[in-house]
Amino acid sequence: MKWRHKLTLGVPVIGAMAVCAVGFPTAVSAGAAQISMATASHAAARASRAAPRPPRGKPILDATFRGTHLNTKIWDTCYPLDSQRGCTNFGNSQEAEWYLPSQVRVSGGVVHLVAQRKKTVGATSKGARKVYGCRSGMITSYPGYKFEYGFVQVVANIPHAKGLWPALWLAAANGKYPPEIDMLESWGVNVEAASFFHPVTGRRSRAKFSPALTRGWQTYSLSWTKSSLKYYVGSRLVLTVKSNVPHQRMYFLADLAEYLPAKRGDCTGQLEIRSVKVWKG
Repeated sequence: MKWRHKLTLGVPVIGAMAVCAVGFPTAVSAGAAQISMATASHAAARASRAAPRPPRGKPILDATFRGTHLNTKIWDTCYPLDSQRGCTNFGNSQEAEWYLPSQVRVSGGVVHLVAQRKKTVGATSKGARKVYGCRSGMITSYPGYKFEYGFVQVVANIPHAKGLWPALWLAAANGKYPPEIDMLESWGVNVEAASFFHPVTGRRSRAKFSPALTRGWQTYSLSWTKSSLKYYVGSRLVLTVKSNVPHQRMYFLADLAEYLPAKRGDCTGQLEIRSVKVWKG
């Protein structure tokens, strides 16, 4: 995708907003912070040992996933104002999935965002009937939690499979784009993971690293202050940005998209999350 979630207003029937998210792995980004594949591979074991120390005190959001259902006081399963019949990212023509609440499953202390290659009836941005070849899941804290600045920590297991585009990110609570803060994105086809930052100007800073750094359960952290953004995978600082830092309320999202061109066998996998915590900045 050229952008991950660009908000588009005035969508009838299905919802009033659609979002356009991060960039393709081939995109050239401004101020790129590059980590070599070899260096990242050697660092993978160290990176998974421990996350950076969060601020003192209790987190102001401490979301875990016990039981069998989401806490609807915090979470929703579609973009803001979209229909419970499902949704997709109308702001990005490079995505091919239809998100459904049924693809978000809670069990064993984990929320599972499940992508499946299955024909699914959804809709266009105009509300017309459309059949999607991929159904998947997403969660957003928009209904229950929005914040400005803070330390965000997500324990997740991202998939590395063809055609999948898992992402952990923040979007503007006022529904406008930019800005956007992408904690993590991964593209299974190119077997790489990348962390992006979308400042107010729309220019991007990028950290690119080996998938070895993101295999299995990892802790992904973001330190967002008035003066900087710092991104971590495990204990490793992978990117620091000090220009055009967003100064507005945002909310957390996790989704498992399918990116085009869709191919047979693509859209199969799960993005799993154990916890989402935020400390006040």
